[in-house]
Amino acid sequence: MKTVFHVSSAQPADHQEAMVNALNLIADDSVSSPDDDVAIVANGAGVRMFVRATAANSKMVEDLRKQDVSLRACRNALRGMGATDDDLLPGVEGVPSGSGELARLQDEGYGYVKSP
Repeated sequence: MKTVFHVSSAQPADHQEAMVNALNLIADDSVSSPDDDVAIVANGAGVRMFVRATAANSKMVEDLRKQDVSLRACRNALRGMGATDDDLLPGVEGVPSGSGELARLQDEGYGYVKSP
């Protein structure tokens, strides 16, 4: 199974909810396996969850990374807030556009979950 969570909210509580949802999916043995691919794509104000200066829960981001969740941040949104890939938390990858990344992943068979 392949699943992508989409985060666009600026609210730290919404970021945490999205990360908890991803961790819950990974832990749910009835629907997931170790070979599953899980990604979180943040765009718009959601990129704040992955930027060092604005991340409210970098520990949970690290937990996701340790679970092999792919973490991706929209470079258009980063540029809009004056940030670059260098400002991202370790293990987070910048992508050209969040919308493009979401479309690409869905084309590759990822199920889409819109998180707050």
